[in-house]
This record gives sequence, structure tokens and C-alpha cells, in this order.
Amino acid sequence: MKTIKSLLNRKEKVSLICGASNAMIAKLAENAGFDGIWLSSFEMHAWNRFPDASILNVADYADAVSKISDRVNIPILVDADEGGPSAINTIRMAREYSKAGAWGMCIEDNPSPKRCSFYGMKKELEKTEATVGKIRAALEKNNKPGFAVIARTEALIQGRGIDVAIERAKAYTGAGCDGFLIHNKNKTPDEVQRFCDRYHAEGIETPLVIVPTTYNQMTTKQMEESGISLAIYANYSVRAAVGALETLFGKVIQQGTLSAGNDLVVPMEKIFDLIAVDEMKENQARYGS
Repeated sequence: MKTIKSLLNRKEKVSLICGASNAMIAKLAENAGFDGIWLSSFEMHAWNRFPDASILNVADYADAVSKISDRVNIPILVDADEGGPSAINTIRMAREYSKAGAWGMCIEDNPSPKRCSFYGMKKELEKTEATVGKIRAALEKNNKPGFAVIARTEALIQGRGIDVAIERAKAYTGAGCDGFLIHNKNKTPDEVQRFCDRYHAEGIETPLVIVPTTYNQMTTKQMEESGISLAIYANYSVRAAVGALETLFGKVIQQGTLSAGNDLVVPMEKIFDLIAVDEMKENQARYGS
């Protein structure tokens, strides 16, 4: 089985992982050809109608990891936000997520309590030494050989510039992280590409990770040319589902018949296939009902 660490270190092409918050979405991503799953804080909270503000807890994430990892064969990377208030909290995250079936976690230098980078984030970065401690704690205290820890900086999100982002990259890669995520919410990939050039020029060898949500016109070819190892395609599944369901529900209510949605739903047989009904029947025949 692939792991997050193996995806980070794959040389032939950029690895793509897809945001998914339940096993059905994860299976659809696997079927489409994604290399892994991103258990996103944004999506986990959105599906429960919460803002992305550390409202869900470690048990909520571990439960989701357990359910997804049991039903797909691609590795899960957990969005661990800021790793909790302290490294002591990070230890529990690393232990629970690795036990539940994840192959990695991502820790960002967003001060605790975490607020989403797209709204409400504090105006300062977490202290470097605090994030370094959390990275080391996750690396040393998880329960799974080969479990990956990715460190993420919000330096560019806060407009602090490439110099600060490089300082953070050196500190976090020095702590031993398996991947370094440079986060950005510009509309074009220009700043990320400049950072990548500088990152490689500085001789930093830790694999690079991006989340091209806002600069989503960036192609995999451009990523590979910039030396990016892994890209996280985040939050599109929840946004697509909301759009599709709004359309479906609206048509059904407006036209006064469930059949108004017939052209917007897949056949029941498609669902039977996705939920492995045939496998259940085989197990019934072998082991009894």
C-alpha cells in the first residue's frame, strides 16, 4: 500500500490527494485516480455546519479516519490544524490518528485556538520554537512506523513575504518534518512559484507541498516544473455537493414531484456497487447471515 511518505518521495510525478470527509467521498476520489485522501478541517467542520474553528475534537477526527481507512486503499493525511494548544496535545493527535489508520498529519504555524486561514486568522504566526516542538512530538510519539508529519507555514497568507517563509521552512525541515507545505491564497501561483525557486536555491531537500485552492489554474506540469512533490485538492467535494443538492432539492420542491430530480441522481445500482453489496452477499454465503 502507498503511504503519505511514499507519495512525498515519489520522483516521477506530483502526487495528488483529494479532500474527503467520509468513506463514500473517499472511495469516489480513489476511483477517480487520486493518490490519497486529505481529511480537511474545513470540510469536517462544514459537513457538520460549523465554522473551521477547532470545534470538532481529536475523537471526531479519529472516528472519521477509522471509517475511511477501512473502506479505501489509498493513504489518509489528517489536517491537524495547529497541533493543539501545546505539544502535549499534539502527542495525543499523533497517537490517535496513527492508530485509527492515517498515514500522516499536517501541523501549521497558526496560533491556538486555530481559525481558518481564509477568515478570522490571528495577525501573528505561532512562535517558531512552539511549532518545532509540535513537529518533533508528532514524529517521535505516533504509533505507526512510516507515519509522516508535514509542517505548514502561513507566512505568505499573512503577507510576511518569502524571506519569513524560508526561515520557517529551514526551522521546520531542521526539526525533521517529512514534507513542507507553503500555503497561499493568491489568485495566481506566481508567489508560490517564486517561493519554490528560492526553496530549492537554498538547498532545502524536504519535499514541497501546496494547496492550490485559490490559484487552481496551476497545472500538474507547472507543479512538477516547480519541484512540488504533493498537491492537496481541498474543499471541492463539499462545495460540489452543496451545489448539486441545492439544485436537486430546489427542483423537487418547485415541481412538486420527486421525479423532477431523476436526471440529477445516479441509479441505485451505482450506490450498491460503491457500498460493496456484492461483497456482503459473498460474505453471507461464506459465513452465514
